[in-house]
Amino acid sequence: MRARQIMTTLLSALVATLTIACTTTPQIPNSAQFSVGETVSHTTKQQFLSITSEYAWTISIDYREPEGVTDWCKLSKTSGEGNANVLITFGENTLSEARSLTITVQFPNESRTLLLTQRSANTSTSPEGLSGWMELPTFSEDGTRYYFSKHMLPSKNNRERSFSVFYDADNYLPLWVAYPLCSGNMYGNGKRVNDWGILDPNIPTEKQLYMKNSYQGNYDRGHMLPSASRLCSSDDNRQTFYPTNMTPQLAGLNQQKWAQIEIQVRDWAEGCDTLYVVTGAVMQTAGGNESVSYTYCKSDSEKDVAIPNYYYKALLQFRNTNGAKSYQALALWVPHKAASGPAKKEDVLTINELEELTGIDFFHNLDNSVEESVEENINYLYWGGIE
Repeated sequence: MRARQIMTTLLSALVATLTIACTTTPQIPNSAQFSVGETVSHTTKQQFLSITSEYAWTISIDYREPEGVTDWCKLSKTSGEGNANVLITFGENTLSEARSLTITVQFPNESRTLLLTQRSANTSTSPEGLSGWMELPTFSEDGTRYYFSKHMLPSKNNRERSFSVFYDADNYLPLWVAYPLCSGNMYGNGKRVNDWGILDPNIPTEKQLYMKNSYQGNYDRGHMLPSASRLCSSDDNRQTFYPTNMTPQLAGLNQQKWAQIEIQVRDWAEGCDTLYVVTGAVMQTAGGNESVSYTYCKSDSEKDVAIPNYYYKALLQFRNTNGAKSYQALALWVPHKAASGPAKKEDVLTINELEELTGIDFFHNLDNSVEESVEENINYLYWGGIE
């Protein structure tokens, strides 16, 4: 009898232990966040809503302001299960005021509600003092994960811009770097300084990598703004070594095809008055669910760095011929894998096609009528060297 009681006690303890083990299994927290931000340009066409969950979910929209204005936002799906990127599409806001809505993602036992505001055409979509910077896409920084950092040229007494960064501090890499290119800001008496130990002064130190050494694996410290595009002075060049200008890029791409593309871009810049460039790193496309891998910097190994699945360049040529201003644009899209040779037509997209892949509105400071034309057409007469 005593033996039976002991066995019963042991079995009860085992069941209790298993129950505790099952109830303490860590769960992936439910989350939902915008890829671009909660405030978008009046001309922004798309962004995506990233959902992280182990469960089924549904999405609903509640149009808020102005009263009676509805149906301007479309979702690629309104229900699903598990992780997903839901594409959000909305047209141009032609009203004289901003419009807003809430998007609610309902999980089995909780929900996440996000406010989305689209500015009016009368509202600046760039931070104060940046509205005339043609190279800037739309963006929204939050001071927690997403940071904007701009840098001026020391060689020009900090009166002319060098480049701007939109930085993802969760993944420790820039989502894009935007900059103008012309002979006056590319060339001079500078040299490549290889100063890998410095930090971006505009972003909190703990949000950056100490990059004295390269990344783990066969990855280079790949510049988004190339060092060779800022040789006006050594001080100008030094800024390109900020970790906020770096991504882990395969050596077989960085030293081969990507290097050839960077040379092509400088050649195009010399053939026009100014070439406006946005160089971007993409982990997942808008509405896509590509898997993301991580590495780390050998001299800062506690921080996981996302490895981009794609790179792109959005390019806008500006010419002023006897007072007549004109623009030409195209985009280059390059999968992150070893490759050689120059850019080819198979790598080329229109800016509209790039916006569909990224959910980002490029060159929004262009006049609307000009923007529509240059973003949907490519004139290869202005882009020599593409085979």
